[in-house]
Amino acid sequence: MPQVDKHRKRPLVPLEFNASEELETCPLEERAVIVLASYGSASIMLNDKAVNIIAPCALLLSYKDSIKLLDSDRFIARSFHFNPIFINSNLSFENLAKNEFTELEDEHDRNMMNLFLIRNDNYDGILDLPADTYLRLFEWLSIIGTELYAQSDGRWTCRIRRYLLQTLYLLDDIFMSKKSIGTIKSKKSPIDIAMEYIHVNYPQSIKLDTLCDFVYTNRTTLNRNFKAKTGKTAMEYLAHYRIKIACEALAQTNITLYEIAEAVGFKYDTYFIKQFSKRMNMTPTEYRYKMWDKSGRYQFVSRE
Repeated sequence: MPQVDKHRKRPLVPLEFNASEELETCPLEERAVIVLASYGSASIMLNDKAVNIIAPCALLLSYKDSIKLLDSDRFIARSFHFNPIFINSNLSFENLAKNEFTELEDEHDRNMMNLFLIRNDNYDGILDLPADTYLRLFEWLSIIGTELYAQSDGRWTCRIRRYLLQTLYLLDDIFMSKKSIGTIKSKKSPIDIAMEYIHVNYPQSIKLDTLCDFVYTNRTTLNRNFKAKTGKTAMEYLAHYRIKIACEALAQTNITLYEIAEAVGFKYDTYFIKQFSKRMNMTPTEYRYKMWDKSGRYQFVSRE
């Protein structure tokens, strides 16, 4: 079942974690799911095709996949189910099917969902995992499961989103290295790598030199390539992405402006308000009430 946020008045959070996945009710409706197989093996019918799962591996499905467990041998796995709108509010399954995205970050995030949507003779949703990769994924999914159940403070969804993105980027690296029909996936460009770094680490302090060191280039080259791909310099793109995440938090939660500013990487809420107002032509509070009025939430939440 979707999670009730015990800290905030917001719609149900579309996430589920199962520490002992037996593949009997997987995948859930309107969800993508990461099944991390830790031990043993299982024989399944996946979309009417007989498939063997041998740990360690990841099974990446959407709710449109059909799966039936035929047999298992000491099979141990855990799973994390999520609606893609948790990553990006524009990534509804309906929008993913249409694939008519115009914003670069939407296209970038949509491509990441290929892990769960593409099916062909060379890829059926199963990724074999090297030992070191498996251990990292096991650690990150363990943290996600703990955060989901504990909800230790009002920023638990921010932490889950961060670890989920790290998980998806790592899985995408494996997926991109696999052979597709007649070709091999090309390596990611330095700009793609820098964008992924921003998407994961935006709550932290990120300087231009940090990005340059991360992708082994200089300021001039990085900004020129960023400008060519996104229309923005690297730091402009970072600010743009932080404001986008802030918009989602303002529309979907009643987290204070100070908490949102801190969660998206602005050191001071006054600077956050200034930057938000500059880019959105309204203050964060005005944006929140506008979105709440549109969704009908305003009448249920006081202006404290």
